[in-house]
Amino acid sequence: MATATPDSGGPVRWTTESDPEGPDSSRITPVLLTGREPVRLTPNWLWSPRPLKGAFGDLDFGKGRTTGRARRKAEDLVRGLRLSAEPDTVVDESVIYELRRSSDGSRYVQGAYVGFNLGRASEHVLISGEPGKVLADRPETVSIVVGVCNGSNRATISTNPEGRRSTFQFGSHGAAERTAEFITSAGFAPSLSLYEENLALLSAAFAGNAVVHSPENVGYTIPLDVPWRGYWLYMWPALKEELTSDRAYDRWREEVTRRSRLLRHRTEELLREVLGERADQTEITYRDELAPLDGILAEARPGRVPGVQILVDTLRNSGDELWELILDPGIRSLVKARGSYLDPEIHTVQELCQASYVVAVLRRMLAGPVMSVNDYVELPIEQSVQAWTEVLVKHGKLAFRGTSFAVYPFSHFVPFEEGEALYHRDPGRVVSVNDRNGVSGFDHGEWVDPVELLPESYRW
Repeated sequence: MATATPDSGGPVRWTTESDPEGPDSSRITPVLLTGREPVRLTPNWLWSPRPLKGAFGDLDFGKGRTTGRARRKAEDLVRGLRLSAEPDTVVDESVIYELRRSSDGSRYVQGAYVGFNLGRASEHVLISGEPGKVLADRPETVSIVVGVCNGSNRATISTNPEGRRSTFQFGSHGAAERTAEFITSAGFAPSLSLYEENLALLSAAFAGNAVVHSPENVGYTIPLDVPWRGYWLYMWPALKEELTSDRAYDRWREEVTRRSRLLRHRTEELLREVLGERADQTEITYRDELAPLDGILAEARPGRVPGVQILVDTLRNSGDELWELILDPGIRSLVKARGSYLDPEIHTVQELCQASYVVAVLRRMLAGPVMSVNDYVELPIEQSVQAWTEVLVKHGKLAFRGTSFAVYPFSHFVPFEEGEALYHRDPGRVVSVNDRNGVSGFDHGEWVDPVELLPESYRW
C-alpha cells in the first residue's frame, strides 16, 4: 500500500471511526492532502497548502502569527540540530491546523503543524518551547526522550463479576478517583493496539530520522519513557474501595510489566531500524521514575492501601535530589503551569504519575539539552517542564546543563469524532476501508489490519 496513488501528487492521512461495541463497523477513510484549496480532515483538523490569514469559513486566522511562530520554531530546529538540509527546504508552506470548539459553540485555531520534510519523510510538526534557544550553542550531545503509552480504550480490558467488560476501562479513564463497579480481572489484548504501534513508529521515525540527518560528531541518547509502575496505580482506587481482589491486582501488575516491556522492545526495534548505521553510536535507555515505590505497590491489597502521602514521602526520602525538589511544598508553590500555581502537596495518584513524566525530562537536562517526541495530547508535560525549569534555574536548585523543547509529529491516523484522541478512540485491529474514490489502492469496503498500513505511511 502506498501513501499516495500515482496521480494524486500528495500524501494520504487516515481518519478513523470506532464502533464502541466491537470492530464490526469500525472503519478508516483515506484523505488526500493535495490541491490548491484547504481540506478538512475531521472537525478538529484542517490541512492547507499554504498559511491562512483572516477569515476562512467560520474561522478567523488573524494575521497568521500562529503559523509564523510554528514555522520559525521548525526552522530553528533544523539549524540547531545542524540537519543535512537547508531550513527552507525542510519546512514547506503546508500547514495542518488544530481546531477546537469554545464554550459558545464557535471554533478557534488551537495550534499549527507545519510541513517538515527530511529524507523520504513528509510530516507536519508542532513544537512546544524554543529549539533556537535550547540548541543555540550547537551542542555535541543531545537527549531525545521518546514517549509512548500502554494500551488504549480497546486494548486495555477490565471485566466485572458477570464476566462482561467493566464500565471502568483503564485505557479510557486512567487512574480515575472512583471505581464504578467491582473489577474481577484487568489486562491487555495480546497484540499491541493501533494506537501503540502508531505512536511507537511515529515517534521512532521522527527521532531516528533527526539523528541520521545530523552530524556524526553529535552524540545522542534516546531515553524511552514508557509507563510501568505508574500503570499499577490505575488500580489504586479499586484497591482503596475494596472493589477488586488480590488476584486481580497481582495479575494487573504482571500484565502491565509485560506490556511495558513489549512496547519498549517494539519502540527500540523501530528506532534501530530507522537509525541504521547510527544505531551503534546511539544509546537507547530506560528508567522508571517510580521504581522507588516498587515494594509499597507490590504489597498493597484491597482495603490495605497506603495513602498518597506515604507514596510521596517514599519518593521524597529516596535519596534522589530531583524527586526531593519536585515534591518540596515550598518549591511547588512557586511553579505556575498552564495558568495556575501548583498545589504545595500532591493529593492524587494522577498527580504523582504526571510528576514522574516531568521528572523524566528534567533528569536528562542534568546531562544536556533535551528534545522530547510524543503524542500531541501530552503537551501538558512539556508545559510543566518549562514551568519547573524556570523556578529551579532561578533559585539555583539544580545545575542543568541544558533545557528542553518538545516536538509533536502529526499522527497519520486521527479519530473523526470531534474532540477525541486515538488513545480513547482506537478503532481496533480489524477495520473496513471507506474509499469510494480509490485514493488508497484498497477496494472500498475491504477489511484490513490498520497496523499493516503503518510501514508505508511513515517513511524516513
